[in-house]
Amino acid sequence: MTLTDAHVVLGRLNPVALLEGRMAVHAERARAAMQAQIAGPLGLSIEEAAFGILRIANSNMARAVRAVSTERGHDIRKFVLCAFGGAGGLHAAELASDCGIGALLIPQEPGTMCARGILLSDISMDFVQTLMAHAKPAGWAVVRKTLGSLADKARAWLDSEGVAESAQRLSAVIDARYQGQNFEIPVPLDGMRLMALDDFIAAFSAAHVREYGYDAADRAVEIVNLRVRAVGLVPRAPLARVAGGASLSDAVKERRKVYFEAAGWTDTPVYRRAHLPVDAPVDGPAVIEEMSSTTVVLPGQQARVDQYGNLIVNLNL
Repeated sequence: MTLTDAHVVLGRLNPVALLEGRMAVHAERARAAMQAQIAGPLGLSIEEAAFGILRIANSNMARAVRAVSTERGHDIRKFVLCAFGGAGGLHAAELASDCGIGALLIPQEPGTMCARGILLSDISMDFVQTLMAHAKPAGWAVVRKTLGSLADKARAWLDSEGVAESAQRLSAVIDARYQGQNFEIPVPLDGMRLMALDDFIAAFSAAHVREYGYDAADRAVEIVNLRVRAVGLVPRAPLARVAGGASLSDAVKERRKVYFEAAGWTDTPVYRRAHLPVDAPVDGPAVIEEMSSTTVVLPGQQARVDQYGNLIVNLNL
């Protein structure tokens, strides 16, 4: 069984075809497989089995989100979850609720975002030098000299790539740790500007508190690596505003039964994303379809399209 089967069984994915009709979907085969392989052996209904699959997937994703947010000292409630990929919008609302995030942002054509990102990304290269120096005046002099050497290498690489000087950007990070630790913490500089040694030690201490919840001011600080990132800026077209559709009713593609945990099977409108009017509230439950992706808006949530075509979902109404 796959996550796609679970979404089809629950009516969240189009049970007839995906990719605007280009890929046929066989919903009855998905239901039969769910019954034979999961629901029957476990003594569950087909809906319980399918939703259980989604809950496991969402739990795994929530654990990964927490690993890069709350476990690093960030208040996740202050963030917006950006969901992309073909299945991002299918899981985002429940994932955000599980993590305590209050809003979602789903960009235009999320299923192709990675490909567009490759085309529009700046070129970059990291230059790294291991030092293993103490954060003391003698070691700080070595840091200053090594940063200059790495910067020269970075600029030479950008020149070889044909990047104009006006489009070149350099930034540095110092990886440091308390003596005896196994893992380093990155301390970013202001571009390539090296602060005073005392300021660096204070910045490292603050970063250590954010990461681990404490500092060890009585222990020596070791500088492990210097990193210089060379970036060549790639020109981008300005963001274009979208016209949007004439009315919300015109954007309705169909209505179908969709399964939600609290409400069960619910008669749900299915919208064409490209036809949604700008800033028109879309009350959940709703399914919003487009060529490369599908977004599920849960009961009690509300979505709208902003002037640049991003889909914003508010979870805290």
